[in-house]
Amino acid sequence: MSKNQNLTNHFLIASPNIDGGIFYQSLVYICRQDQQGTLGLVINKPIETSNVAKLFEELNIDVTITDLHRKLPLDGGPMNPEVGFVLHTGQPDWVSSFAITENVCITTSKDILQSIANGQGVEHFELCLGHASWAKGQLEEEINQGDWFVLPASMGLLFDIEHKNRWQVAAQQLGVDFNKLSTDIGHA
Repeated sequence: MSKNQNLTNHFLIASPNIDGGIFYQSLVYICRQDQQGTLGLVINKPIETSNVAKLFEELNIDVTITDLHRKLPLDGGPMNPEVGFVLHTGQPDWVSSFAITENVCITTSKDILQSIANGQGVEHFELCLGHASWAKGQLEEEINQGDWFVLPASMGLLFDIEHKNRWQVAAQQLGVDFNKLSTDIGHA
């Protein structure tokens, strides 16, 4: 990784070096990297004990779309698990939106949830509870020690691939077979 490379709109693929916790076999989408550090969302760890419709109802949002009962929220990371982040396609038209790319945004405001509950507003979305963050230079250090592989993001992997397959598909896109990768350091 070059020292000045900005990782916004890239995936972090957890290497086998990470052998436990939320980042075990994680795929993280980097939403922002700047002078303050890096913010990302884990996009392959569904919360099996809930669904998006249930969370909306807990927020007193009327749900008119039945598909939301089948959509699972994601464990977006260990920081602020009480805060919902909506990663979505479209434009930053919501109260607290910011654009990551031309067609991918992140929003934390309730107005987008109301639109989603009515089947309006965005074509694709992931609802993440919590986020991951790194202080300036911390992520680069973790990449250099072999904890993460970096892959440019793609819309298909971000929204179309089943959650449980995302980590493996990302590794395949990078050309890495984790089954053949050793975490042991050899000595000559």
